[in-house]
Amino acid sequence: MLVEVVSWLSLVTRTAVRASATVVATGADGSVRERSEHVLEAEDLLRWSYVAFGDGDEVHQSCDGVELVQAAHGRSTRTRVAGGPEFFSSWPGVVDAWLVEMLRPVDLLARVAVSSITGDRLVRMTATPLGNEPSPYNGFSIPDGRTLAMSLDMERGCFTGAAVTRPGCDALTFTVTHVE
Repeated sequence: MLVEVVSWLSLVTRTAVRASATVVATGADGSVRERSEHVLEAEDLLRWSYVAFGDGDEVHQSCDGVELVQAAHGRSTRTRVAGGPEFFSSWPGVVDAWLVEMLRPVDLLARVAVSSITGDRLVRMTATPLGNEPSPYNGFSIPDGRTLAMSLDMERGCFTGAAVTRPGCDALTFTVTHVE
């Protein structure tokens, strides 16, 4: 497989995106224990909105370039944005980390050891997170014994799916349902 690296890097480090995704937690018996939907609309690093909802719970986050607003469980917090993207944790740092990893795969690829890769346009890979210390980052790369099975769409520059298996926990399936 040949990849034109410069154009591919611009896809996998995107600053503007409209995307939606689902997360399904499945028990050992195959039953769905939890399902959530996630929607991100980002004009740039400092102007975006994100909503996650499922099982009667809803989380809203947004930034208008001046103020970051987070609303969940009937409470809302506002934080003034100081400076520009170089000084402020933009949507890649604020929005649920797993969704950022799906849309900006270099964020994930920098922190995992990829054990195998198969495929062409749709690359399938298995991986294990690096290190042995719990990370403050809450994405796929937490070193808790989990294993990852992912599908990377080379043409769109995003993961289209990831299955996470964690010892003693429900299996998680992450699926990007729309991206532009």
